[in-house]
Amino acid sequence: MEVKQRLHLIFYRLRYKVQEWKLKLSQRYEDLDKKGREKLTIMVIPHTDRRTINFVISYKSISIFIGIMVVLLVISAVNVLSHSGSIHQLTELNLTNKDFIRQSSKMKEEVNSLHETIQYYYERISNLYIKLGGDPSRVSKGMGGQAGQFLALQGTPQTDITDESFRIKEDIHNLKLSSELSEEIIKLIKKRKSIIKNTPSIWPTKGYVLFPYGKYISPITGKEEYNRGLDIGSFPGAEVIATAPGLVFDTGYSPATGYYVKISHRFGWKTIYSNLDRIRVKKNEKLSKGDILGYVGKSPENPIYHLHYEVHVGTQALNPFSFLNQIQE
Repeated sequence: MEVKQRLHLIFYRLRYKVQEWKLKLSQRYEDLDKKGREKLTIMVIPHTDRRTINFVISYKSISIFIGIMVVLLVISAVNVLSHSGSIHQLTELNLTNKDFIRQSSKMKEEVNSLHETIQYYYERISNLYIKLGGDPSRVSKGMGGQAGQFLALQGTPQTDITDESFRIKEDIHNLKLSSELSEEIIKLIKKRKSIIKNTPSIWPTKGYVLFPYGKYISPITGKEEYNRGLDIGSFPGAEVIATAPGLVFDTGYSPATGYYVKISHRFGWKTIYSNLDRIRVKKNEKLSKGDILGYVGKSPENPIYHLHYEVHVGTQALNPFSFLNQIQE
């Protein structure tokens, strides 16, 4: 019961307060309405003989007018602030745009510089690849600065952005191709180095050219003969060395050539050393470039101390002088 009575008491108190607030608001409204209906007379008295002009305005109208002016001032202030904010944003955007243009110009210069460096690198790698005997068709796969032609074929309008974009793609392509060509160049160099290493390219003994390769007049017979090798004059017992690494596949003696040694090398090379005084290698013995295989002597048919030296590829005899000191490792 006490709770119920307390609730009823709170309800009546609240109801009384609400009625009291309504009464005060009603009374306040009546006072304002009464005040608003009061008149204010404004008299305009001219200095001439014209009649006086009277303006009668109620306080309510004045209040409404002032309210409207305040609202207009607030709206104007908001518009001014909003316009100022827009101008500030436009200024910032303009500054940002100028900075973007400046950065873009700088980046374009760097891209052009990088493009020139890549082109230089690509051209040098391509030329070296071709000089080493590479396939020229692989080099022609590079784009080679055909941006304008490519864009024209694609029907794309040519602009600075499209030019830069295509140039970057071209540089990436050329860098990738240059990397592939570099690997091929390394392989070619290793292969060529192996060929050079196994090519007869050093003098087999110390001396001078007695009779060259080709036709010559023999001092013994007095007739024109054909020399299939190179006769190197030297002193008796001079060391004769292998001009390339290889395998001794034949040794022997004949009255015409004296002692001889024949060596087979990689890539089809063969060398023959004859007119030796004695030999110090055996058949099927492996020799390195520079190993001693015998000593200079003479034969019964040729009393001059010299070394007869021949270079063959397969069955074809070549001029040994073309290789002596001409190929370096």
